[in-house]
Amino acid sequence: MVYIQVNSGIMYLSATTLSVKEIFANFEHPVVMAFGNPLLDVILTDDENNLLSKYNLKIDGQTELEEKVMEQLFADLPEESKRTTSAGGCAQNTMRVLQKLCGKKNGPKICVYYGGLGKDSRGDILEELVRSANVDARYAIHPTLPTGVCVSIINDGYRSLAATLGAASIYTLEDLKTTVLPLDTVRVIYIEGFFVTHSLDVAKEVVKRAQGKNIVIALNLNGTYIFEDHHAALCEMVGLAKIVFGNVEEMKALANSLNLKFDNPTDIPFLLNNLKGVSVNASNSSSGNWLMSDGIFVMTQGDVNPAIVVWGQGQSAQISPIKPKSPVIDTTGAGDSLVAGFLAGLLTKKDPKTCLEWGCKVASEVVTNIGATLSNDLPADFLQ
Repeated sequence: MVYIQVNSGIMYLSATTLSVKEIFANFEHPVVMAFGNPLLDVILTDDENNLLSKYNLKIDGQTELEEKVMEQLFADLPEESKRTTSAGGCAQNTMRVLQKLCGKKNGPKICVYYGGLGKDSRGDILEELVRSANVDARYAIHPTLPTGVCVSIINDGYRSLAATLGAASIYTLEDLKTTVLPLDTVRVIYIEGFFVTHSLDVAKEVVKRAQGKNIVIALNLNGTYIFEDHHAALCEMVGLAKIVFGNVEEMKALANSLNLKFDNPTDIPFLLNNLKGVSVNASNSSSGNWLMSDGIFVMTQGDVNPAIVVWGQGQSAQISPIKPKSPVIDTTGAGDSLVAGFLAGLLTKKDPKTCLEWGCKVASEVVTNIGATLSNDLPADFLQ
């Protein structure tokens, strides 16, 4: 129930009578805290220079390049008029989309974001792009390292990502000590898997500080290739998180790291849910109390296959992909935007199926734009 003061009395409004943005306006801010690798995205919609072949980049794949190789790639990029520059990075994308969904451009900042940034022109551009999206970006500046960049090459709606982390790969406990975490207002802490690969100690310290404050810890698995060298760190964070997001290939990588045997990939979120030893009373395992459990797993499958959310004592819901109203242009940030929609539902006390439906709806809108962005003409009741 939302309480609004009206003269000498109080008017009681059901949350369902308010829009998402009106509900968020009644929260203390910030509401969501995120940690990730901030990147400046350079997006190409035509591979006229055959960069995919020259740099052995896989369609719909992602990889990290050494700094020297990335500089060569930049030298081979077409002229600036044929590329788009956007703020990027998994968690940073989610925060920008969430702010646009639930906040106002010049209103309170819903999200606060932490990550490493270089002191260079690319860093200046990225910082301005994120702040113009009204996200409270609290970067740790590393003057001797370049700002992380990602080149995205789009072909027929699919994309290939090549990134160099630079300063984005550095965020230390010392950096954490220099900032104040707004733990008294934050309701969700969102951590991307890429961040965990280099700053597990920071992620664990943040989780430790959040204990006892009724804050939801959410983790995104992000990429299959990072399991090769960092499966132990990722598995440890899965154990600390209440909600884990990942696509089917990432969930397979997690299951393999944990030696889980499965006949069908759709079994994986159920196996993971069971593995966490969810201990909730039967009376509290309904969708209305779903956040009481720790084994909440959200798995997307792409194409025509449904997304799945599992919670409580093996309870689940599925949502088929929502067909975009406009042609698919760029799938970059589809997963990041699904998380934004899901968190919007969570924070407005929706059931898990509705959260997942909102996530799918947001993703279907984002893929019709270049970069992880939403149209400026979204209707006020887009999430209802």
